[in-house]
Amino acid sequence: MTRNEILSIRSLQNRNERRLANRFVVEGIKGLVELGESNMEVARIYCVDSMVEHVPSSLSMLTEVIDNKSMTRISNLKTPPGLLAVVHLPTYRAQSIIESADLEPKGTSLPFLLVADGIADPGNLGTMIRTADWFGMRGVLTTPGSTDPWSSKCVQASMGSVFRVPIAEIQPEDEAFLRSQQHYALDMKGEDYTKVTWKPGLIWIGSESHGIATEGGPLEFDVVHIPRRGHAESLNAGIAGSIVCAEIARVWSPT
Repeated sequence: MTRNEILSIRSLQNRNERRLANRFVVEGIKGLVELGESNMEVARIYCVDSMVEHVPSSLSMLTEVIDNKSMTRISNLKTPPGLLAVVHLPTYRAQSIIESADLEPKGTSLPFLLVADGIADPGNLGTMIRTADWFGMRGVLTTPGSTDPWSSKCVQASMGSVFRVPIAEIQPEDEAFLRSQQHYALDMKGEDYTKVTWKPGLIWIGSESHGIATEGGPLEFDVVHIPRRGHAESLNAGIAGSIVCAEIARVWSPT
């Protein structure tokens, strides 16, 4: 590998550079297997000689074998797994994802989206993406203050779901369209989540420290909460989203 190639791949550890290059990095056997089964557009795969057998056959033509030293230099992990893919970022828009949720149910999917509002922890966002995938939600949206879903930590936390779930960041121009949608906000106050009559819409999940950052703004929310029986101060954002998604999946009926 040339020095410029190495620097180019290493630069993708930075959020702004990922956006400029329109690419992100996936590492490890599971990530490559999930990637090979997805519709993601792969730019290049790098692997050490001992890991060639783990490259999906559908991606073998894009593979370059490199030495261990080069792999260590381009990897974002302390112990490089020996497999790294450079992938084109998908180009979803928030409005198109929301509009897909307004369509008739597709199989067992649910006409709901999760919104990560100011979620700073990539593990939490990855969990939300994985949850949306598990329960058949139509997508995940993020607000500008949230962590990047295409960071290595978030991609790993999603366990491959980031390749299947449509994800987009809400933009200022989406505000007018968002006003016409049904919005639910998870908060310590509001209606018991098991008593809500769920309608297709967006489920907003804020950080444990600050809650819904956009509450009190131009959008109107139905506030719902998960009753506390014990003494914990708060629920992890990813877990709270999973609990509500499980309830919606249990009770949802389009009629």
